[in-house]
Amino acid sequence: MENPCGCGGNNPLTTPVAAFAAVPNAPITCPATVHETVCVQADVIITPAVEVGEIESFCVGGPVIGACPGTPVLECSFTVSQNICVQVPLSFSADATAVPSGIVCGTPSVGTCS
Repeated sequence: MENPCGCGGNNPLTTPVAAFAAVPNAPITCPATVHETVCVQADVIITPAVEVGEIESFCVGGPVIGACPGTPVLECSFTVSQNICVQVPLSFSADATAVPSGIVCGTPSVGTCS
């Protein structure tokens, strides 16, 4: 028996288009790549660190009969300084979320970052 459209049988090449069920609510995707150059900053705090190595004492001259010249104190202190270069490896990144926003920054462009 022939269908009202004039096609016949179960041949998929002649089956009416309406016979194929559409997938309901199938999302349509349109991939795109966009970019924006932003400035990411970090505060770097460098704190001093000093490690004491093995302490050695050396005699200066020979022994002296009598007290040390000056006023004796319980300890001696002095400051030693050394210029050093502190190399700090940093890795900057940014997280992105897709939420409605009312802010516009920079100049967006189509395509990848170059």
